[in-house]
Parts: sequence; structure tokens; C-alpha cells
Amino acid sequence: MDEVEKLLDAVYAGNERVTREEIHRHAVAAGAPVSVVDAVDALPEGEYAYDEASEALAQLKSRDGAASMTGGVPPELLDDSDLSRELRHLHETRDDTFRHGSEQALANHDARTGELEAEYLRRFPDRAVDPHRLRPNGSAREDRRAE
Repeated sequence: MDEVEKLLDAVYAGNERVTREEIHRHAVAAGAPVSVVDAVDALPEGEYAYDEASEALAQLKSRDGAASMTGGVPPELLDDSDLSRELRHLHETRDDTFRHGSEQALANHDARTGELEAEYLRRFPDRAVDPHRLRPNGSAREDRRAE
């Protein structure tokens, strides 16, 4: 039985339909290989019956081949909207991965986040920076120390 089947068997025990997010949480908590977590992340949002999830994951594996099953689509191949979506999803799942993921899952999450953030900064070096998030010459930090 491959890793995807093991994951789906665990997720669907007692459930007819589950969301992509539920499948993802189970994958992270179980310490599933990054290839499985990435495959789940590539599923469109929504609810799935067991056979629907299994078929969708198999189609992703055959369509994308090794690229998506060994760490996700390389960041430079994502279009801008996909890159933003992937980053948003990683930031949304950070706390769950940090609190409940295995060491491997956390390391994979860190690595993928770093790759995608570096690509975003490469593409958007002049991104809008909120002036309220800046400290002129570190003075705000020094003012707090003096108190």
C-alpha cells in the first residue's frame, strides 16, 4: 500500500467526505512524506469522497510526474497567481505544521516556504512596504529599552 492510500484510509475512517484541509492536517500530523503533502496541497479546494480524492491525487501524480511529487512545482515555473496562492497556503498552515507536524514535515515546510518567498522577492523586489512596519534607524527599539 503506498503512502497516499495509507493517508486516505486514516483520514476517511468513519467519514464519507472530507475537505482538502482535513486531508492536509492528517498528512502533516502523520509525518507523511513531502511528496504526499505536496500532492494534497495541489488538490483544488473542496470536499472529497475517498474515491474522488484517490482519483484526483492519482491524476495529479500522472499529469505532473516527478516534479509535483518530489517537493512541489519549482517556484520559477509557477505563474504569479499560483506563487501567491502557494505562499498564502503555506502561511495559513504554518501554525498547524509547527505545533503538530513531524520534524520532517516542519523541515519540508520551512524549505518550501523559503523557496517560494525567495522567488516572490526575486519577482517583486519593489513590493509595497507598509511604512508603519518600519522603524527609522531602530529608534523605536531603543526607546523601549530606555523605559
